[in-house]
Amino acid sequence: MLKTTTIIFCFLAILTSVDNTYSASLDELYRDVIRSDNQGYLPLFVKNRSTPELHIEKSLDQITEPNHQIKDAPSVKLSNDRRQQEALIKAKQLKWENAIKAVQQNNVTPLELEEINYRVRMGDAKAIDILAWMYTKGIGVNQDYVMAFNLYRKAEALKVPTASRNAALVYKAMSAAQRASIKN
Repeated sequence: MLKTTTIIFCFLAILTSVDNTYSASLDELYRDVIRSDNQGYLPLFVKNRSTPELHIEKSLDQITEPNHQIKDAPSVKLSNDRRQQEALIKAKQLKWENAIKAVQQNNVTPLELEEINYRVRMGDAKAIDILAWMYTKGIGVNQDYVMAFNLYRKAEALKVPTASRNAALVYKAMSAAQRASIKN
């Protein structure tokens, strides 16, 4: 009897000594512990802390129903694409470096030409300068002084240091008919 009374007394003592220990989530439990350590005060770093809103694809009720489809429910992507993005950036950089090497070695294939033309469309000054040089020398493309001159002028507008001198040299190498086509 004394043993049962002691157990009941201890249980009641525990229940009455704990102040607001009911917590519905781990976050609330954490806040209660912080409050008890700080004499009821809740620091700002805990006050501003909130649980993130997660949208899961299916609720528990819908998982049990195999034919039920959720419409207009956003899904959470829980994967990290950083490595894939870095690999993609490295692959693009390698493709560009290979295109430059191919131009230097006078071995331009349609693949390298496509990469250079893509960068020209994106407004890359170095690519414009390289393509102008290719048209001047006839490397990977048919030799075309008019196109080379126009590309050098475009490169000059993008502040490529040697573009104006190269445009002048190409202009001197043009025939009278080619010069006339530039003015038109």
